[in-house]
Amino acid sequence: MNSASNKLNKYTILIFALMLMGSPLLAVSIKIKLYNQKKEIGEKNLSIMVFETKKFFQTDGEGNVTLEFPAPGEYTLRLLRDTGMQEMKLSVGANDEARTVYTEKKVAPKGGIVVEGEREKTVSSRTKVRYEEIKRMPGTFGEALRSLETLPGVVPNIGFGGGANGIIIRGADPQSNTYLYDDLPILYPYHLDGLTSVIHNDLIKSIDLYRGAFPANFNNATGGVIEIETIDTVQKPKGAFQVSLWNTTAYSATPFANGKGYIAIAGKLGYLDKTIGASGLLPEGIRLPRYNDSQIKLVYNFTPEHQVSLYNLTAQDNFAIDLPNKAVNDPTKDPISTFSGAKANFGQSFRTTALRYSWVPSDKFQNRITVINFDPITQYNVGFGSIQGKQYVRPTYVGVRQDANWQAFDFLKIDFGSEYRRLSFRDYGDQVKLKDPTNASPNPYNTADPDFVSQPLSVKGLSGYYNGYTTLHFKFGNFLIEPGVRYDHLEVTNNGALAPRATASYTFPEIGKGLTVFGSGGDVARFPQTTVFNKETGNPDLRFEKARKISAGFEQKFDSVWQLTFEAFKNEFRDTIVSDPYISSPIGMNPDRSQLLSQPLVANRALNYSNRQNGWSHGYEVMIRKNSKPGIRDWFGWISYTWSQSFVNDNINKTYDGDNFQYSNLEKKVIAEYFPNSKEQLASWDRTHVVNVIYGWRFTEEYQIGGRWSYLTSVPYQPIIGDDGGKYSNPLNGLTYWNPSYSNDRNSSNYGNVRRGADYHRLDVRIDKFENYSWGYINWYLEIVNLYLRKNTNGENFDNSRPFSATNPTASQTFGTLELPGNTIIPFFNLGMEVHF
Repeated sequence: MNSASNKLNKYTILIFALMLMGSPLLAVSIKIKLYNQKKEIGEKNLSIMVFETKKFFQTDGEGNVTLEFPAPGEYTLRLLRDTGMQEMKLSVGANDEARTVYTEKKVAPKGGIVVEGEREKTVSSRTKVRYEEIKRMPGTFGEALRSLETLPGVVPNIGFGGGANGIIIRGADPQSNTYLYDDLPILYPYHLDGLTSVIHNDLIKSIDLYRGAFPANFNNATGGVIEIETIDTVQKPKGAFQVSLWNTTAYSATPFANGKGYIAIAGKLGYLDKTIGASGLLPEGIRLPRYNDSQIKLVYNFTPEHQVSLYNLTAQDNFAIDLPNKAVNDPTKDPISTFSGAKANFGQSFRTTALRYSWVPSDKFQNRITVINFDPITQYNVGFGSIQGKQYVRPTYVGVRQDANWQAFDFLKIDFGSEYRRLSFRDYGDQVKLKDPTNASPNPYNTADPDFVSQPLSVKGLSGYYNGYTTLHFKFGNFLIEPGVRYDHLEVTNNGALAPRATASYTFPEIGKGLTVFGSGGDVARFPQTTVFNKETGNPDLRFEKARKISAGFEQKFDSVWQLTFEAFKNEFRDTIVSDPYISSPIGMNPDRSQLLSQPLVANRALNYSNRQNGWSHGYEVMIRKNSKPGIRDWFGWISYTWSQSFVNDNINKTYDGDNFQYSNLEKKVIAEYFPNSKEQLASWDRTHVVNVIYGWRFTEEYQIGGRWSYLTSVPYQPIIGDDGGKYSNPLNGLTYWNPSYSNDRNSSNYGNVRRGADYHRLDVRIDKFENYSWGYINWYLEIVNLYLRKNTNGENFDNSRPFSATNPTASQTFGTLELPGNTIIPFFNLGMEVHF
């Protein structure tokens, strides 16, 4: 027995020893140099994962690295870049020695938008976020574009889902921003649910946010410019799809023609109305938004110097209300019973199609020409008491744009370009207008003398628009100065805008890892893409909206990952287009189409819009940021803080309580035209303090966790001080309709935007689980919004079924929680799966 046991132990020890010896005997170590032949440089400080062993390595400053493999064979290397992942196959032999591996070969095609290396951009008032840093940010529901809400100088425009109507950048109106997709226009950035953007994540390479005097090649914004750069290479077929509680997305990309070209296609389908909308949590008659979008990008390189790109972007949204009129309406149980019988639907869509030719004859000059067809549509149809109307607006254009840059000397690079657009606008339907535009509390059920009237509308028009720009980039050592100017002109108004601007920066490389001091200033201009300028129902004398932006700050880099940015700013907004109830033309075409035969001309034809509004904002921003290292299991994140104040003044003449002097109609018109007496007040979107704390950590290959805490001062609003006495009722059910009233005494403490609610803050958490396979990975995720169930508010909510009282109005609750049957409150959440292959 002992003998057998001893023999067994000997065999066990022998087998164990052979196992220990076998591994190092078969293991292979290879010294390789990763080299980019196109850029003629080594791939320095690049993280590499050997997929089969899940081991990580990193190249040195020359691109050298020693890789270890358990045995000879075929292996997959994943090169983890800031802009995404690149896969390479490597064949490992038993006696391999040092070798060079080319990540990109010199014969690879290039073109106007395939810029070699990082395109040099201004540092002043610009923040860049990369796709991998923002894709899984909590509170964004996986939407990279919504991560902009967490950057300095940015205030989210809280709506359904947050960010529903864009973002406020340094005190500018949220409608005054421009969103660009590879320099192509999109009508709106977010779908109507406010949760999802119209651009698929996997097409995004990076996003640049310009908050100050942005470069002269950008136009049509007095707020900020959001530049979305898409992927510029596809090395192998790949795809992805995602399924969540309210939408499904898909993405596919593949090279063709032996790598000379590639095509990328992405899309999204929203069905929030089928999930949460079918849960019974919403009042009867409200259909949540439906939407879809698609993006196609096709690139073909005829030669290394000539490239053609084709784009097609679409988005479509609609939302509907059809409130039933029940036999018994109990306003205490049905908060919207007063509006029973109301019907409304709203839709918006756009299509951007572009053909781009890029010519790169040398590394010192490149030029591109883009033909663009932009087709935006907005429409609505509403029936609510005396409010009966519908409108369809379609201001399309076809344009040709040219952009070039030339490295004239070692110290000077010149950007220049021009564009021409042919505008074609169409506006028709039944326009709803207030009979008295100064009425602060119109009543929709006033049938004896209606406060609202419907006016037939049918407008067609054509106009030309052109622009030109140039920017000079002077660089002398560590000093950079970039003066630029652009001119825009709209033919239908015969009005133009000359907008000079400049930025300057100086870098002290010996301070930390580099201290850069910068400043910028200049003018920017905008003209809304609407029909407010048409000569039949609008004002043909409208001017471009303008803003003057000044800012200065510094950026300190402490090492390769830590940096601190500080910037102070002041903006002045002027000539902003605003609804004007007094501006008129001595004589003009009758805007009421039904009276064109009986009365084609009218005296004092209302122009409806003017450039009277102005405003200003000032503040400062601080951002402490720790960047991520691809492939390294380390945390990343940032803290951003913005202090700002924003003010506006419509410069419209108003009649206040106590103004009892009697004027003739002519005197009233003269006073209204030349003696505006409105007060400057806080903008309705102003938030004094904004704080965002972002954290993400991929602590294992299988799990990542992220957190986001946001704090915002509540927006200002004008308080409700009473009601109209309940003069009217809904004729369908007899319920009294109480209209709120506001102070009209400019000396009162309740006049204007003078009150704020409780501060807004919430904590969002996201947990990701990854399952890695040879063909790709699966990402399961759970996102929880408003973890500690904070009841955030945004202004006041008046219940029209009850009179003004101590309990009416109440603070208006914002999105962030779900109320289940039985009054159980839970955080809003999203559960989904994403597959990449």
